[in-house]
Amino acid sequence: MRRIVLSLIACVFVASSVAPAARTQDPLPQTVAPPAPQPSQAYLFSTGAGILFFYVKPDKVADFESVVTKLAAVLDASEDPIRKQQASAWRMFKSVEALKDSAIYVFVFDPALPGADYDPVKLLGEAVPTEAQGLYERLKASIVRVERMGLAKLR
Repeated sequence: MRRIVLSLIACVFVASSVAPAARTQDPLPQTVAPPAPQPSQAYLFSTGAGILFFYVKPDKVADFESVVTKLAAVLDASEDPIRKQQASAWRMFKSVEALKDSAIYVFVFDPALPGADYDPVKLLGEAVPTEAQGLYERLKASIVRVERMGLAKLR
């Protein structure tokens, strides 16, 4: 699961930050727009609520928290109506239970907007593209694994 999530994070970041290769010949003009990038399934919560668990290396807690602080600031400052809705229901917690191999952070989305992408790396890339690579590197270096859980409300 960790490899899949980290691979997805890397793919989303790389796909959003790599410039298209220059073409030497293009005999026909482009008449069809390229498809819009699709959100990563790992960061969609179509059931209306969800949780992400981040297991963080104990010696990298400060790095992880600095990225989370930036993410929170980006969410709070967003003018995008979808991002504003996401921010209003996006809760970030740190476990007070001590584990010897990792600190646990929990992002809770309740309600989660169906179809909205909750990928932290993508959000940072949209809001602060010049800082995104450095933030991604700190995030990647600090995480042991990420677990996702979609939730269905019972009451």
